[in-house]
Amino acid sequence: MTDNLAKPLPRHVTGHRPAIHADPAIDRLIAMVLSLTREVSVLRDRFDTLEIIGQESGWLKPGAVDAYMPPLEVRQRRETSREAMIGRVLAILSEEIADLEAGETDDAFWTTVTGIEKGEI
Repeated sequence: MTDNLAKPLPRHVTGHRPAIHADPAIDRLIAMVLSLTREVSVLRDRFDTLEIIGQESGWLKPGAVDAYMPPLEVRQRRETSREAMIGRVLAILSEEIADLEAGETDDAFWTTVTGIEKGEI
């Protein structure tokens, strides 16, 4: 009998994703939220591990992380980093808003395609 635990898991799922909602955009949003939730969970576990190791090693007192008050420079650096990350996460929405403001809607796209097909454009 082989040890199935030693085999790496596949990186990509094959086949179609199950549809939970009638709108595929909502399904994608749910998948993104679940993926981010998984990442936050991993980060929390790692942070907890660092706190435990620090306390057991004696270089971190219990409650020290919660009691830490970062100086202004650290808060500013964190805020800049946070804003950049949010900008990256929301970039697709910004692009869609820019397209809508420029009149680049699905209807405008298909009107252009039809115009090209008819030789009007």
